[in-house]
Amino acid sequence: MGTFAVRESKGIFTIKDMLKKSADQFQSKVAMQIKRNGVYQQITYLQLFDRVQALAEKLVDLGLEKNDRVSIVGENRPEWAISYLAIARAGLTIVPLDPQLSAEKFRHIMEDAGVKYVFASEKFVDDLVEIQPRVETLQKVISMDAAHHTEMVLSMEALEAEGKELVSRGKNMAELRPVELDDLAVILYTSGTTGTSKGVMLSHRNIMSNVDSCYQAILFDEKDVFLSVLPLNHVFEATAGFLVPLFSGSTITYAKSLKSADIVEGIKETGVTVMNGVPLLYEKMLAGILRKIKTQPEKVQKKFGRALGLVRLAKKVNINAGKLIFKGLREKAGLHTIRFFVSGGAALSKETQIGFAELGMTILQGYGLSESAPVLTLNPEGRERLGSIGLPIPNVEVEIYQPDSEGIGEIIARGPNIMVGYYRNPEATAATLRNGWLHTGDLGYKDKDGYIYISGRSKNMIVTKAGKNVYPEEVEQELLKSEYIEEVLVLGKLDPETQREQVHAIVYPNYENVDEYAKTHNLQPMTQQQVYDLIKKEISTYCANLAAYKRVKDFEIREEEFEKTTTKKIKRFLFQQPQVQVNNGA
Repeated sequence: MGTFAVRESKGIFTIKDMLKKSADQFQSKVAMQIKRNGVYQQITYLQLFDRVQALAEKLVDLGLEKNDRVSIVGENRPEWAISYLAIARAGLTIVPLDPQLSAEKFRHIMEDAGVKYVFASEKFVDDLVEIQPRVETLQKVISMDAAHHTEMVLSMEALEAEGKELVSRGKNMAELRPVELDDLAVILYTSGTTGTSKGVMLSHRNIMSNVDSCYQAILFDEKDVFLSVLPLNHVFEATAGFLVPLFSGSTITYAKSLKSADIVEGIKETGVTVMNGVPLLYEKMLAGILRKIKTQPEKVQKKFGRALGLVRLAKKVNINAGKLIFKGLREKAGLHTIRFFVSGGAALSKETQIGFAELGMTILQGYGLSESAPVLTLNPEGRERLGSIGLPIPNVEVEIYQPDSEGIGEIIARGPNIMVGYYRNPEATAATLRNGWLHTGDLGYKDKDGYIYISGRSKNMIVTKAGKNVYPEEVEQELLKSEYIEEVLVLGKLDPETQREQVHAIVYPNYENVDEYAKTHNLQPMTQQQVYDLIKKEISTYCANLAAYKRVKDFEIREEEFEKTTTKKIKRFLFQQPQVQVNNGA
């Protein structure tokens, strides 16, 4: 089956040209909106272009030359998007900063990239002003919130006004500055789960070819409303939740926060139809819905149980009854306008996908990396396969490199979306880009129809004394089926006696459910040993579904959540040396 497309390409343009084309085509259509002081502030496509044009003109007027670096840091908001688009229009290079990083990390990235200006929301301005003397190239901080310039901080609002004045006087330096498809658009610094920071260089061609491929792979248009939830500094949201909707004339609603109540509020109030998210977000949404049902009167709970039974019965004869049967539930939950959710950034559990499907909601799982701008694969709408990351999107090739006897090998990809390379890191570039192919480091396989499945990360793989390969992600997915395990990290650990790797787990329990267990079994308060015994039993139960060599041999319990990346993946490199061991005899 290979790749797939549901419509023709619109063509590949620079980010600069894309915005102008969308403004000309969609004009008074709302491009983006955000709720402030209880009212949604809306920006049309023409207004967006005018603001971007003015700001870009002023950036050139400030003396910024082509390919100079400009950073952005802040929460998801129109000003973040306008800054990005203006930097691109002016022929400059965008260096997004992760708002979760420390000021010292900001300093390191900006110094490494040679950043000259940085756009920032108010909460980051003071830190940036403090580190500015220690970043040789950094000239000024531009505040997204200040109304007026000061000695150290420029006002974005004032710069726009000054740029507008320049445009009205016939200045068009930004317009005349050529921006080509192969110009460097973004340097994206990623730390991921390894802790090693690399600057991914993405050209206008890399980014906009991926935008066009997404457009070809799935149907959405000017009638759709996207909810922007994931951080815009991450390439998944920047491409799929920002540039893709602007490319197609859709509207972007900026969520107030990642809190469920704020997400549902944004969906309800603006009729959101599409949302990008990471698996953890969807897991929490599903858990929230089911938890709410458990608080209802027994009569309501029984009614839900019967309805769920009907849905599961219908599924056995390939009928999706959830859309009809749970229509009322989705309306009450404020999710009835959603056409589909898109999941990326990490593996989506089958249980979450099934849970949404049973309630009549679709999650399309995809896959990609920062190095591929980012989307490589996606499940076609209406042809999703459980547990699969889907098919290669148009113009992208994905293959399995050096598959073993079970068909599992490294996932490699090529296409116009594959990065230029790592900034000032030719060794890492040469190791990752080989013979025109991006080596992802992820292991997987294809089924007979070309759908791709992830087995795990090659660097995470555990090799047993019998030479068997254990993929930690597979074990983690089984253990996460337990209601008493909130988060888990599986890794290899040397047995001090045999000096062989064995399967070890670090567990963060779901303490809310553990407390409920204690109440039910009259164990309040539970001792530490009783908690260990409960988790040990759960590990044994769920590992029983796995081959013997894949089962957890020992584990430890931690008292707080794991530190995670922007896309909510556990930072594995922080947990290579477990500190406490409890032998479970598995």
